[in-house]
Amino acid sequence: MESQIAHRITRLDPGKRSGKITGWPDMSTDRHRGNHQLQRTMLFLVALAIQPQAVCAVGRFELQIRHFQNPHGLLQTGECCDLQTSGGQRCSARDQCDTYFHACLKEYQARVVPTGTCTFGSGSTGILGGNSQSLRHRGHDGGGGGGGGGEDGTNGHIVIPFKYAWPKSFSLVLEALDYDNDTTTTSEPGQLIERVLLSSMLNPGEQWQTYRHHGRSLGLEYRLRFRCDANYYGPFCNKFCRARDDFFGHFSCDPSGSKVCIDGWTGSECKEAVCRQGCHQTHGFCTVPGECKCHYGWKGPLCDQCVTFPGCVYGSCTEPWQCVCDVNWGGLLCDKDLNYCGTHQPCRNGGTCTNTEPNEYKCECQEGFRGRTCDIVEHACLSSPCMNGATCVEDPTGFSCICTNGWTGNTCSDAVRQCDQNPCGHGATCEEAVGGYRCLCPPGWSGRTCQLDTNECEINICVHARSCRNLIGGYLCDCLPGWTGPNCDIRNSSCQDLCLNGGRCEDLVSGSRCWCPPGFLGKYCQNGPSPCHSAPCLHGGQCVEKDGKTAACICPTGYSGVSCETVLDMCNPNPCQQGASCHSIEGRYTCACPEGYYGNQCTSLKNPCIGQQCPGAMSDTPHEGISFYMILVGILALVTVCGCAVCAFVLSHHHRKRKKQQAVPQEEGINNQREFVNLIRNVDRAVPLVPPATTLSHTPAPVPISRCYEEIELTLPPSPAPSHPSPALKPVHAPKLDISNRDREKLNRFHYTDNQELEILQLCKWRDPSTSLCSDD
Repeated sequence: MESQIAHRITRLDPGKRSGKITGWPDMSTDRHRGNHQLQRTMLFLVALAIQPQAVCAVGRFELQIRHFQNPHGLLQTGECCDLQTSGGQRCSARDQCDTYFHACLKEYQARVVPTGTCTFGSGSTGILGGNSQSLRHRGHDGGGGGGGGGEDGTNGHIVIPFKYAWPKSFSLVLEALDYDNDTTTTSEPGQLIERVLLSSMLNPGEQWQTYRHHGRSLGLEYRLRFRCDANYYGPFCNKFCRARDDFFGHFSCDPSGSKVCIDGWTGSECKEAVCRQGCHQTHGFCTVPGECKCHYGWKGPLCDQCVTFPGCVYGSCTEPWQCVCDVNWGGLLCDKDLNYCGTHQPCRNGGTCTNTEPNEYKCECQEGFRGRTCDIVEHACLSSPCMNGATCVEDPTGFSCICTNGWTGNTCSDAVRQCDQNPCGHGATCEEAVGGYRCLCPPGWSGRTCQLDTNECEINICVHARSCRNLIGGYLCDCLPGWTGPNCDIRNSSCQDLCLNGGRCEDLVSGSRCWCPPGFLGKYCQNGPSPCHSAPCLHGGQCVEKDGKTAACICPTGYSGVSCETVLDMCNPNPCQQGASCHSIEGRYTCACPEGYYGNQCTSLKNPCIGQQCPGAMSDTPHEGISFYMILVGILALVTVCGCAVCAFVLSHHHRKRKKQQAVPQEEGINNQREFVNLIRNVDRAVPLVPPATTLSHTPAPVPISRCYEEIELTLPPSPAPSHPSPALKPVHAPKLDISNRDREKLNRFHYTDNQELEILQLCKWRDPSTSLCSDD
């Protein structure tokens, strides 16, 4: 700013070697030279006032490479930086990558585009080393250091000047490149090893912010910071403040860029000196701190006394140059005594003084005296000067009086003062009274001579007290909190020396209360701070007090150490899937997912219908994949539970039905079987209905031919007889007969249970057609 001012002044006065401003007449006299100098000063002040006050924000974006590792010496394409080994399987260890870095600083982008203009600037390092290199030992580990030496970039330090207000948010494209002597030029960069894309926020300050990157070919640790240049402050480095101690101000700058006046100066621009304490604000002034100069017509150390008229003797003033005479003084300079008699009392021996004019008087002497001041005696006793029966005796000096008892004085006009003997005790006041004296006792004493102690507690002299105690010649009140004074009737609002350790005392109705500073406790802030008061845990760690003396830290995720000071590398090992690169930022990590994947670890596949390219679609959140799979798993679990419940119900129903069938009474089963298996079998051959024993000696009469039927029944195996035989059972009244295998085959065609057996209850050999009765004969 001073350079701009000087430049402007130079333009206004190009010929300043001659000591005059162009366009002004040359003045030769001293007066004209003074006016000329004054005009130059005014012109300088006008130029200073009208110059533009624009202040550009100035700062520096700093990047420091801390460590990089490319163990296989590969480029991003998977090829070797230089030569391969003779076998062709690995890159040569003798001819490693010539690694250097290029940084491109842009405006903030949600999805960083690696191409395009570096809006905020760019910078590069020199060749830092081969495939792997650690730069932590090169003297720039300090959090507030300048970043280490070397402007050639061999220390891994990139500085990008910034001439605008720092926006805090930014995007950074950091490329690790291989320098090739044959192809690398200023316009053609080297071969790309790895590219780091970062969008973040950075507040101005001296502290570094560390980042870690784990890519396919390269592992990288670097840190960033943004620092305001000298005389620039604020969260955007756009507040200008430069300390000065000159005619234009006396101030320094605080960390926020605000002006802080030097001791002894005040005002918005710190141009006003602070005068001596008590210096009159109107009649006094100062040009340097601590002085008090008086304006014309005023005097005194604090410029609060007016100057009287010159020559004023016995006078005063309320405004400068006045002379207001004191009492009994007159004249222009207040030097004339208007009451000489009252001031000097010149008349003696009872003479009466009269003021005749300023500084003049006249004495009227009593009988027997004469002279200007009545100092000459002539028969003094003739005038009976002695009073109250006293005897007058003339002597060379005039006369003397011999007083009677009870009187004293030169003329025995004064009664004898008994108080002169100090009859009153304990500091009481003695007053003369008719026929004696009277003692005015102080508080706490009584009696004629104030020798008796008074019990003040009997009259409730203590107003706001716990108790009252009578003392010899006094009393003592034990005041309640918040009250003071001998009678506890004065409100105590001073709280003097009540709160300890810097506590603030507040006066309440019922007493006082101490507001303790952070870390102190107790009624009077007497208890010291706890171990956790100093906040020893860093990075949001939780402090736990042990035994009231020591503190332990419970560190959040990503930090470790006694005070959570160690930042864990959340990207080692790389948690990102699909080959994505990992960025470690202050105890957490982010994955740069490839196209088509999303999620914290790039494990979720994007739905083609979700994304910004779909019309009307909203941007998906990082947790949509997780929510979809959780819903799908919940639906499958619900379907499985319902299927199991249906199967259990069907099996239970089938089991009950089977048990019910088995519980049917055996008799009913037998009857049903009887109805089903009662067989009437026709015998194909014709059998005559004649007894076999009948002889055929004579020709018999024609006999009708009938078919023979066999009745076959199924019964249960023999079982104990029931107590009440069921009438549905058919009694067995014939012996059981066996049947042939052929008949069994016919019977096997019918259904019967496993516990039943086939029995022949009755076999009908022939049947009478007329009676339909079966006979065994």
